Amino acid sequence: MSSPAARKTRTKKKRTGRAWFFTPALVYFGLFLLVPILSIGVVAFTNWSGFSLSQARWNGLVNFRSLLNDHEFGASLVRTLIFVVFTTVGLNILGLALALIVDSRVRGHEFLRVAALVPLGVSPVIAGVIWQLLLGPLGLFDTVLHGLGMAQPFNFLGQQYAFPSILGVSLWQYVGFDMLLYYAGLQTLPADRVEAARVDGASSGPLIRHIVWPYLRPITGVAVALNLIGGWKVFDIVYVLTGGGPSNSTQVLSTYLYEQAFTFNNLGYASAIALVIMVLALVSVFGQRMLAGRHV
Repeated sequence: MSSPAARKTRTKKKRTGRAWFFTPALVYFGLFLLVPILSIGVVAFTNWSGFSLSQARWNGLVNFRSLLNDHEFGASLVRTLIFVVFTTVGLNILGLALALIVDSRVRGHEFLRVAALVPLGVSPVIAGVIWQLLLGPLGLFDTVLHGLGMAQPFNFLGQQYAFPSILGVSLWQYVGFDMLLYYAGLQTLPADRVEAARVDGASSGPLIRHIVWPYLRPITGVAVALNLIGGWKVFDIVYVLTGGGPSNSTQVLSTYLYEQAFTFNNLGYASAIALVIMVLALVSVFGQRMLAGRHV
């Protein structure tokens, strides 16, 4: 029988060995997440062009006060908020609807499942290029409309329709992800509850509302949180399709940040915008989780 000191030594060695397994994750977290966030937090309070650290000048809250008086920032914020709300609601509704259709095994459900998942395998940049070719002034859609008798180009990427087009493309790109989450949840739905409800004469509407939906509520919380985060940081689709134009009509926070950092070399101001995006994303996600917890 080993002594207490020997057992203590073995326990210490086991804990040390386990700690080494966490080291790569901690290093990765520190280098690629914590350090950049802290750097942005510092730069946001400076006036810096981004070229030389010797040029950086501490200016306190000047950047954040400037944001309050920046009309283009306000317009970008409103546009981003619209994007977040529309895509979060739309992706969850369409994702659940598609998951229910696929799960019901109706005719064509296999094609529908593949068609919804294929866009997930396409890079957002490539997707943006494809849709630019389809929606542009000389794109396929305008060509078809012209062939049907429309004299003037419809111009889906013009000032009037560019932002709605971006919303539609975003739904197309990511609806498969929400569908996959809900479909996975439906596979774990207790069959006895569904059968009991059907025996009692429940139609599809009450069945979904009283059996399926409450069971999928935790999955909805995860999907909404991921959609909120993705919505606040949207960049690639907007940048490739329109670059924030025409006339800034599709400018969102991320593209405005990019413009300030790499067009006007105002890295301090861009970092302040980045902090605003992070705070809005965190507040919306934690707010959503708190509201969801009250209804569990």
